[in-house]
Amino acid sequence: MSQDPTRLISDGRLLPLAERVLRGERLGAEDGLLLYGTPDLTGVGAMADFARRRLHGRKAYFVRSRRMSYTDICVARCSFCAFHAAPGSARGHTLLPEEAVAELGGPRNAGVRELHIVGGHNPELRTEYFEGLFGAIKEKFPSMHIKAFTMVEIAFYAGNSGIPVGAFLDRCAAAGLESCPGGGAEIFDAEIRRRMCGGKGDADVWLDTARACHEKGIPTNCTMLYGHIEGPQHRVAHLLRLREAQDWAVSRGLPGFQAYVPLAYQAEGNELGRTGGLAKTTGARDLRELAVGRLLLDNVPHVKAHWVMVSPGLAQAGLSYGADDMDGTAIEEEIAHRAGAGTPTGLSVGVLRRLISEAGFEPEERLAPAACNQRTAFGPGAPKSGASRPKNY
Repeated sequence: MSQDPTRLISDGRLLPLAERVLRGERLGAEDGLLLYGTPDLTGVGAMADFARRRLHGRKAYFVRSRRMSYTDICVARCSFCAFHAAPGSARGHTLLPEEAVAELGGPRNAGVRELHIVGGHNPELRTEYFEGLFGAIKEKFPSMHIKAFTMVEIAFYAGNSGIPVGAFLDRCAAAGLESCPGGGAEIFDAEIRRRMCGGKGDADVWLDTARACHEKGIPTNCTMLYGHIEGPQHRVAHLLRLREAQDWAVSRGLPGFQAYVPLAYQAEGNELGRTGGLAKTTGARDLRELAVGRLLLDNVPHVKAHWVMVSPGLAQAGLSYGADDMDGTAIEEEIAHRAGAGTPTGLSVGVLRRLISEAGFEPEERLAPAACNQRTAFGPGAPKSGASRPKNY
């Protein structure tokens, strides 16, 4: 896409927004609604591509990653989830530390740098379980970065253990926790959240827990689940709350959100899809979400195109719509696939490099998340065109 986004805009209402993006000015709620409402997807994408290239140039990142679910037993009962098993269910499973170590020692995991661990809300688990799990993994694989927990998992297990969130994080960090993937945000709107996931923490719980992580020096990502029963106004409000939380972290020099990951709702295999008559998101919808996220979240360094949920090819196209990260090899992803994702359960490094290169970008393998100096994508402190961020984030 062009480095002058105004040349590709066909909807004249977008021109004032493009001029503000060019000047490094922040967009607001009404702008966000226009970005969602305009039929000019190419124009929206051109603005997002400009912002993305000003921050990262032609770099596009990926990581050698492995997904692991420690338990599918969950009391939350989210209507969009096909992963959970009720307590006492015959199909429910909780991973033992020795099972995790044995699984990670398999040949498919050779070279994995980042271990992404999430699970259900299992009332039988407490802090000691995670200390044992993380400790066993770190003892056997000391260089493997442990990226674990949604924010709502942290809040649940701290409460289940009878200790404050901060104390739970301290103990898990001492055992090996290094960053958090940022899931569980879903949509912050209270009524929609009640209908979709009333059994787990509300927006304030999610945001307060993220803030606690950042205060402890633990970097996280942030997410939004889209394509279900929400509307544009809910998505805009969600993104602006994330931006406000990031402003707070950046102003204090805390690690904050390292990346934003828009998550496409998977309509198959879950209650919400069966009862709501919902369909899988389209490619145009997925590209717009990447672009709007890049434009509104001007203080979050990275935007991930999550190929697991939108397909490798669509994620590849997303690199020209604001995304700068193809996520990773994502070996053995379970949660999205149980909900109906038809994508592979892992990609090779060679495939990721080819996807990035054929899209016209430069593949760069990152190591793992780490606290780094936050700079806005197109604000006064933004890197100049062609600059890239550190490999570690």
